[in-house]
Amino acid sequence: MSSLRRFWKEAAVVPNADGWAVALDGKLALTPARAPLASPHRRIAEGVAAEWTSAPESVDPRAMPLTGYLNAVIDRVR
Repeated sequence: MSSLRRFWKEAAVVPNADGWAVALDGKLALTPARAPLASPHRRIAEGVAAEWTSAPESVDPRAMPLTGYLNAVIDRVR
C-alpha cells in the first residue's frame, strides 16, 4: 500500500448534511470514491479528525484505522 504525503495543516470536524464531516484546512475530506468523509456521530468524526491531525509527514493509511472503517462504511455499505 502506498503512502500519502501530508498536505494539510489542520483537521477539523464540521457539521454537514450527513451529520459531521472531516475537513482538512477547511475543505471537506473525501473517501476514495469521492464521497464526503462524514459520520452521523460526532465522536466518530472527531476520532477520524484526530487521526489526520496526528499523522506524520508520510502517511501510511494502515495507521489510520478509524478513517479506513469510515471509508468502508461510506463507500461499500451505503
